[in-house]
Amino acid sequence: MLAEMPDWLLTGIAALFGLCMGSFASLLAYRLPRGLPVIAGRSCCPACAKPLRARDLAPLLSYLWNRGRCAQCGANIGRRYPLIELAAAASSMLAVMAAGPGLDAVLLALLAAGLLVVIAVDLEFMIIPDAVLMALALLGGAYRFPEWMDAAGGAAIAAGVALGLRFIFTRLKGREALGLGDVKFFAMAGIWCGTAGLASFMMLSGVFGIVFALGWRVGRKPDHALAAEFPFGPALAAGLYVVLLLKQTGSALGEF
Repeated sequence: MLAEMPDWLLTGIAALFGLCMGSFASLLAYRLPRGLPVIAGRSCCPACAKPLRARDLAPLLSYLWNRGRCAQCGANIGRRYPLIELAAAASSMLAVMAAGPGLDAVLLALLAAGLLVVIAVDLEFMIIPDAVLMALALLGGAYRFPEWMDAAGGAAIAAGVALGLRFIFTRLKGREALGLGDVKFFAMAGIWCGTAGLASFMMLSGVFGIVFALGWRVGRKPDHALAAEFPFGPALAAGLYVVLLLKQTGSALGEF
């Protein structure tokens, strides 16, 4: 049935699904690192703590309608919320275009939402939530279920490589390098990529990491506390998603 839909309708459904997932990702990115309950409790304005009404919760539309402000107290709403929703919508559309209508596209769209949580939390708190990585690992198991042995092998190899890099960089720099959250991300990515896709994932993540590190340090003063280190999670997330999309489209890089 989905395969018979016109492309524009399928893409629109993917965008709407992505917006909803992006809204949930925004909630997770705010609540998880602060130890707040994820399911219980109504969404509230961080400034006035008043519960948001149903009309204030429509992904992207509420932000635009209220001109980026809380409808009750007028406080500015961070731009990260619509940006996460738009990124999730774009990622969902890319998933459908790459994988076609079906379970793979849904799983990739859900992965994108989880990766956006990783990016947002790592940028703000320099941590990667274990709960998100566990959920993404389970999604990866569903994505690679017919090849579960290769997925398990990919996770083991990726974790081993990450631990080795952590040991080497820590010895060279004289301080902890490549946090355990990054190591766990490697293991999760290994499930999604399998053994064949690990080289591409590591290569792209390294390239994205170099670019991001340069931008991170340029945007901070030399004496800033975080100028000498940067969150690697965004680069890992970008590398993983790009490799999976390329693999779905049959790119030579995705098969490398």
